[in-house]
Amino acid sequence: MIDQDLDQKIKEHEAKIEELRQQKEAQAKRMEGFEKYDDQIRDLFDEYGISEYDVFTMRAGAIVEWIKAQGKKSDKPEFYEELQTYFARVNGAKSGKRKGKSAKASSGPKLAIGWYEHPQTGERIEKKRRNPKTLDQWVEEFGAEEVQNWLVREEETAEA
Repeated sequence: MIDQDLDQKIKEHEAKIEELRQQKEAQAKRMEGFEKYDDQIRDLFDEYGISEYDVFTMRAGAIVEWIKAQGKKSDKPEFYEELQTYFARVNGAKSGKRKGKSAKASSGPKLAIGWYEHPQTGERIEKKRRNPKTLDQWVEEFGAEEVQNWLVREEETAEA
């Protein structure tokens, strides 16, 4: 099979290569600009005795508004997603997730402290204060009432 348009394809690829070279040069120039900017900022910090903390504190309101604006975009920048994940984890660890779990736990019956044995697999799990992850999975899959029936007396567990 002979391709008659090979010369045309070569020209198209050469044009694309040239476009990529121009993009590379533009990016290099931008990086040079960032480096000069950083050097000049450091010189100003030294000259006026200020720190990045001072600048960020002074600009905090504008930074917050800028981040909020980024969140309204359809294609959010990567840092925005990172911040969302970070604050969800931090806020969840302090109160949000615990409130949700405690509300969920209090709405259903609580499982008694002791050993639970899965009737199909024979797996045993000890519940002391909070439910172990596997026990929560059993409750989710089979329901709290069913799992309550799997409670094994400690005397029977000690003998086994």
